[in-house]
Amino acid sequence: MTLNPPTFTKINESFSCAHCRFQVPKSSSTCRDHCPKCLYSLHVDKNPGDRLAECGGVLQPVAWSQNKKKGYMIHYICQKCSMKKVNKFLQNDAIMPDDINTLIRLHSVT
Repeated sequence: MTLNPPTFTKINESFSCAHCRFQVPKSSSTCRDHCPKCLYSLHVDKNPGDRLAECGGVLQPVAWSQNKKKGYMIHYICQKCSMKKVNKFLQNDAIMPDDINTLIRLHSVT
């Protein structure tokens, strides 16, 4: 039995951050799923962009790591169901002054 890899549904839309209420604009290069100001996200997807997760909890950034192919990765834990998730840190996340400090406060996963 062969398992199919997760599918990716491209959804690039603006949204209001559930954690800090920042009005997050669309990404200029890819799909944005987290706030560039505080790095929080929402547990809304089972597979990227599918919006099929029923939880809807707030994903808190708790750590970071570096992937050889994808670059910096943000590690999340859902504050509602405790699911763990990893997602790519977008280069333009660092535009806002608090972002680097937010990333620095997270611990490094090696």
